[in-house]
Amino acid sequence: MLGVAVVLGSLLVAAAPAAASPRCDGHVALTFDDGPTPGNTERLLTVLRAAGARATMFNTGANVTANPALTRAQSAAGMWLGNHSWDHPHLTTLTAGEQAAQISRTQDAVGRVTGARPTLFRPPYLETDDALRAVERRYGLHEINADVDSRDWDGTSVDQIVENARALRAGGVLLMHDWPPNTLEAVPRIVAELRARGLCPGRISPNTGRAVAPGPVTPALDQVHTAGRVVTVGTGAAFTWPGVYFEGRFRGTAVGIAIEDPTGDYDVRIDGGEPVTLVTPDATTHWITGLVDGVHTVRLSKRTESPWNAAQFGGLVPAPGGKILPAPAARRRQIEFIGDSWTAGYGDMSTGRDCSGPGVLTRNSNADQAFGARTARALDADYQIDAWSGIGMVRNYNGGSPGTDYRTYYDRALQAVDESVWRRPRSWHPGTVVIGLGINDFSTPLNPGERWADEAALAADFVAAYQGFLDQVRQRYGAGTRIVLTYPDLSYRTTALADSIQRIVQDRNARGDRRVTALYYDNAALGLDLLGCDWHPSLHDHQILADALIAHLDGLR
Repeated sequence: MLGVAVVLGSLLVAAAPAAASPRCDGHVALTFDDGPTPGNTERLLTVLRAAGARATMFNTGANVTANPALTRAQSAAGMWLGNHSWDHPHLTTLTAGEQAAQISRTQDAVGRVTGARPTLFRPPYLETDDALRAVERRYGLHEINADVDSRDWDGTSVDQIVENARALRAGGVLLMHDWPPNTLEAVPRIVAELRARGLCPGRISPNTGRAVAPGPVTPALDQVHTAGRVVTVGTGAAFTWPGVYFEGRFRGTAVGIAIEDPTGDYDVRIDGGEPVTLVTPDATTHWITGLVDGVHTVRLSKRTESPWNAAQFGGLVPAPGGKILPAPAARRRQIEFIGDSWTAGYGDMSTGRDCSGPGVLTRNSNADQAFGARTARALDADYQIDAWSGIGMVRNYNGGSPGTDYRTYYDRALQAVDESVWRRPRSWHPGTVVIGLGINDFSTPLNPGERWADEAALAADFVAAYQGFLDQVRQRYGAGTRIVLTYPDLSYRTTALADSIQRIVQDRNARGDRRVTALYYDNAALGLDLLGCDWHPSLHDHQILADALIAHLDGLR
């Protein structure tokens, strides 16, 4: 018997599968501050494991550094780790620099020990203000306080701790501590009473600060194949770049997809069939049911751009009697697509150029249907789409956001987090890199006050920066990788982009790097209609662009 369900396309998406486990009408977050503590943390993990509960551990950096094995034990037990400052000061009495040191040292400590930096922060004594929250945001942290204080820190009895916890409601966060002995005795009773009320221990959503379903204990990335830029966070994976995809296999009649993203849209395909779109799924497990009992594939792909919001993939959940199977094998061919709105699939699903209404652009953008994804599928290749609309090599659209450009973000795993450096896995070594940058640099005239005296100066800066970027790509992937520089027709305004790309390729070839080539998209000759949002390529156009790119690559063999 399934829970409440809605029909999406031809598939059924249900709120929860039938299961021989306590009902969960809602979730609450159990949190423990000040650990890890030798002699206590081990016992607390045992108690939580026996109760079938997971919790969020807000650790201090000093304790993490002193007790790395206990910190790893917390993570291995399926607990989520948060930042609780370095040594528990009254942060609001410190300078911004001192606050940053308290936070950053703890981020570094947890990252060194577990390989993943926290995304949640709890201020000591629950003391906070706008200035402190601004420092937290610099490190990609979301502040979490508490709905209910157990007061276990005050010598409170076991009975009173349990009584205090009874005030907890669905979505709420309970504050406890790692070290009080009475807490260890209270936890089993608290969990039992919560479950009797239909409330189950869950994780804290970094986007809302509320408790949500915990997702599977098995690390999400162990269940699926992906080539995108992702960051391990607890047992899940965080990501921001468009086109990131996760591919898995399962046996059964249904599968759940744990996903959290309040701003992005996704496509889900079962067995390579027609996609079902998940619109801003927020924090939930989407169930695809009604399948024939057997082995199936599932693919989740991010359609939209949301560089300022890190989505989280929590993994696949088997239905009762089902099983998550080993992930599909990686493909032998790999392609990396670097670019701007053309590469990101900006407005490609639209049938008209005006996408000014609320949500219209988002609903009509799909990186999974842009030329890069189409090219990769045709060539049976894994791929990355590392694209950001409006960003240029040295100048962004109409001179916006001066001081940043594509090079600012290329090395990041999470685009908007300064410290989120992408650690390239050994498995990622693309044989082809396709770069489509320059439209935003040259498509609008220079504005008064910009740093270039004229277009010639802009072009010179563009060429120098592009050459430096190519050096970076070469150093990363080696001399054997083919690099294709693509550019469209901007002759309606300038020939500077075309002239610059041709100069770059000629110079690289003259220096012996003959595996750098150029592909010119002649809008008129190719028959591009540019009917996507704001004169961007339509689905019709993206297929033409993919065909042209495939022909170009075939000609290089």
